[in-house]
Amino acid sequence: MKRVLLSLAACAVVAVAGVNEITPVVGGVHQLDADKFDDHLTYGIRVGLGFSKVIDQVEFGYDYSKDVEFYGGESTDINRLYLNIIKDFQVGSNSKTSIYGLLGLGHEDIANEALDKEGGFFGQYGLGFKFYPYKDFAVRAEIRHALKFKSEASDNMFYTLGFSIPFGGKEEQPVIQNTVEPETVVVTPPTLKEIYVEENNTETIETVVTVETNETNETVEPEIVIITTEETPVIEATPPAQQVVPQEKRTEVEETILKAMALSIPNFDPALTNTHRYFNFDFDSVRILEKDAGVANAIAKDLDNFENVIVKTEGHTDAVGSKWYNLKLSQKRANVVKNELIKSGISPSQIDTDGYGLEQPVKTNATEEGRAANRRVEVLFAAPVAYFDFDSAELKNESVKAVKLIADKLEGFDSIKVRTEGHTDALGSKWYNIKLSQKRAVAVKNKLVEYGITASRIETKAFGEDKPLKTNATEEGRAANRRVDILFINPNK
Repeated sequence: MKRVLLSLAACAVVAVAGVNEITPVVGGVHQLDADKFDDHLTYGIRVGLGFSKVIDQVEFGYDYSKDVEFYGGESTDINRLYLNIIKDFQVGSNSKTSIYGLLGLGHEDIANEALDKEGGFFGQYGLGFKFYPYKDFAVRAEIRHALKFKSEASDNMFYTLGFSIPFGGKEEQPVIQNTVEPETVVVTPPTLKEIYVEENNTETIETVVTVETNETNETVEPEIVIITTEETPVIEATPPAQQVVPQEKRTEVEETILKAMALSIPNFDPALTNTHRYFNFDFDSVRILEKDAGVANAIAKDLDNFENVIVKTEGHTDAVGSKWYNLKLSQKRANVVKNELIKSGISPSQIDTDGYGLEQPVKTNATEEGRAANRRVEVLFAAPVAYFDFDSAELKNESVKAVKLIADKLEGFDSIKVRTEGHTDALGSKWYNIKLSQKRAVAVKNKLVEYGITASRIETKAFGEDKPLKTNATEEGRAANRRVDILFINPNK
């Protein structure tokens, strides 16, 4: 019994830091192997911890059965302590019902020493069902099979019913917003001719630099002149004493970066008038609102077949309900928006999704207006900015050039924040690749800082091998996955 009590105390200490769900349960126990004891009741409690996207939850459980009658006249109390890993599967299109599978390990302590051989360690597996009539309350039914490690002990079937409640899920979250208005900078946005050079175009773009002044003694602005390659070049009405300076053709990586910037930054490209890049949701809903019905089509139109731009849908919730529930809900919202973008013509392989739950509010959760703003999916655009040699975090020359382009084009857009996301191929351990991807993301950040971008404007993320762009089965695919993507975030949207 001391062993069980000590184990319970240790589990409680570990669980307190990240517990997001508590589930009282009651149920029955049925013996499978031999007629040794009567079917009996058990009572218990589960403490759940949110874990990761692969393993949805880690759960500590304790069950107690009193005065269990064994055939032969003996009776005993039984304490069972166990640890389960749980994977959820959504049922239907709503977020209220799910089926889950569990796999775990436990220990059964028999109070009556004469029956001690019936206890000991066991493994278990099972299935369960959850229904959420309310966001912060779930009814839960479960069946599990416990297999005893001792050959002489009997295997058991457990049938339990309980209800799950959140723990600490309504705690007010910090508000992420600008408290000081950025200094207003008047910027003349670059024209499309300055930003893009169309592929397979028979025209070249050259900049004509004027070296004279006009009658008001003001410097004459440079002109853009189109010169065709199919006919004799014709220079349209330009002042005398001019020289032609060819503009260097952009690489594919640089074109992709500029397109991602144009899609992300207001007024970066005057041709893109649509700046609505987010979806809002009703409370506890994954249904797209009528006001956002045309957003996906507008994004697809603005994307304009730039297949190298990565589209990211990032889901968020308000702070009502448990952290674990909101994490799942935010991921479902991100997936719903992804499906809308696919319907609008964007390739599924071009879209990445993430759910952040209640962790990144844009307004206070203390008001309904603030909570409504936090129930959202943001659509962001990423561009690969740097590729790396195997097991390296050193920037290549072409990557340095691409980073310099970003720093130059961000001049005047001081409110825009930048995120560098590091990735690797699938060679090596996951832990090693996470560390390597972080080094790569930091290498790009450091180069941006070197070129004048304030470090506080840049955040880094490391994904390791979890978000490949291409297959890791070929060297070409692995080379494409050893990269850093860059995103441009407007906090004032």
